[in-house]
Amino acid sequence: MTAPTTRPLLARLCRDRRGTAVVETAIVLPVIMLLLFGLMEAGRALYQQHTLAKTVRDAARYLARVPLACPATGDANWATARSTAQHLAMTGQLTGGTALVSGWTEASFTVADPACVNWSGRAGQMITMSANVPYQDLGLLGYLGLGPMRLGASNQQVHIGE
Repeated sequence: MTAPTTRPLLARLCRDRRGTAVVETAIVLPVIMLLLFGLMEAGRALYQQHTLAKTVRDAARYLARVPLACPATGDANWATARSTAQHLAMTGQLTGGTALVSGWTEASFTVADPACVNWSGRAGQMITMSANVPYQDLGLLGYLGLGPMRLGASNQQVHIGE
């Protein structure tokens, strides 16, 4: 082709707008998909964190109401109550059931040994329950090169031993 014949072809290609929507979609779609999956991942993480905080609080409340001697570590019921509280935190039920979130185990939930404290002339103890569990992601974190995350929660209750 000679130079005079290529100019009309080039001018015609510059004016042609038929493929612009496909090109714009190809540029914007990956960004939108990343934002969409990122929001889903963040929502899932918030849900699991909320569930964890709620179950740890419920298990600590359960332990605060179990009749125990002061200090609780000297009580024969302490080991059973501690195990039941760990199971309650993992499953949301006192007996039976499966983990609320896959990957949670009873070993992920810990109860600190309470010590007797004197509050205004009355003996009492503080129950502390905490958890450190793996976050079950949708796979986006691994795709982005981020390592596995862990979620944590802790709750303290004054033992009232009803």
